[in-house]
Amino acid sequence: MRILIIHTRYKIRGGEDSVVDNEMDLLKSAGNNVEILSFSNSGGTLMKLFQLPFNYSSYKKTKQAIARFKPDIVHIHNLHFAGSTSVIYAAKKCGIPMLITLHNYRMLCPSGTLFFDSELFMSSVNRMLPIEAIKKGVYQNSKIITLWLATSAAINQIRKTWNIPDRYIVLGNNAKDVFLASRYRHLAEKMRIKPNFCFPYPEKQKEPGNYYLYVGRLSPEKGIQVVLNAFSKTGLPLKIIGSGPLEAEIKTYSGKYKNIEFLGIKDKDEVYSLISCAAAVIFSSIWFETFGMVIIEALACGTPVIASAIGEAKNLIQHKVNGLLFEAGNENDLLEKMLYYQALPVEDKLLYKANALKAYQDNYTPEINLKQLVDIYQEII
Repeated sequence: MRILIIHTRYKIRGGEDSVVDNEMDLLKSAGNNVEILSFSNSGGTLMKLFQLPFNYSSYKKTKQAIARFKPDIVHIHNLHFAGSTSVIYAAKKCGIPMLITLHNYRMLCPSGTLFFDSELFMSSVNRMLPIEAIKKGVYQNSKIITLWLATSAAINQIRKTWNIPDRYIVLGNNAKDVFLASRYRHLAEKMRIKPNFCFPYPEKQKEPGNYYLYVGRLSPEKGIQVVLNAFSKTGLPLKIIGSGPLEAEIKTYSGKYKNIEFLGIKDKDEVYSLISCAAAVIFSSIWFETFGMVIIEALACGTPVIASAIGEAKNLIQHKVNGLLFEAGNENDLLEKMLYYQALPVEDKLLYKANALKAYQDNYTPEINLKQLVDIYQEII
């Protein structure tokens, strides 16, 4: 099968970029001919933003790539700014079947996350022109850019752009429920659930670890403040991996509390090794994460997860089976769950670890994901 992947890469590499690279490697390993057409937001960002309703350069590049590569199918990921929805019209013009993976909520709100000012922001999901979002400046605290993003989205809705793709991949039931409750509920028949996957980690720690681990972006929507507040009330050791706008605050906490250790950015192998040796991974997001890659990476290492019961995390973790769930944003509930897990006998913790690994093997391996993805491709073709 000949597959053209289209993706606008982020200025700072993020989870979506990793997912795209992993899927490409997976498809190639199965003998498929895969090529990627990448766009970038680096340089000329203002002009790319201005061309968001229709970027002729992206349209032309997409048509040229299709004419040269002659794909059986086009798989679109992030279009934000540089790619733009002109990519969809190019694929349509060429008569190539296409699908889009919905990694975020940009179709529904200029924020892209349904999160603003430290809380969920849902007022845009059923509005063609989200006035409240514009007034608040939910995208980078800019009313002007938010207005332009909202206007561009309204243009696409009027043109029925989102009716063109043959299928949409959503990463879990929670994200699908959000879209089904939105103004795009009519796309329900085109939506297919396919979770992300990760490659297995061979060096699994057999015994329960003695520290807890947070891995991810250090930003408000990730709930890192909840983690800091909870661990500052106990002597349980916490290691933090990541970077982001709250990095200075993390360093302040690690200097004040000896049980909190900030490790900064680590390479992939180091991260997996630290996950494997942890007592549990803490996943503390307070927004509707469409998935949660660090959760399945922990499961792949046989490490339980203590996760906030919001977004897709509440579906990835079975409470008191392969981890624990706590109320999102509630530091006291997180502390209670940590102390509960800490007090468990070793035999019970080993059972949690075994269940974590089984959850990965049953649902999130490359082999399972490949079949799910190829089935969707073949359904369209």
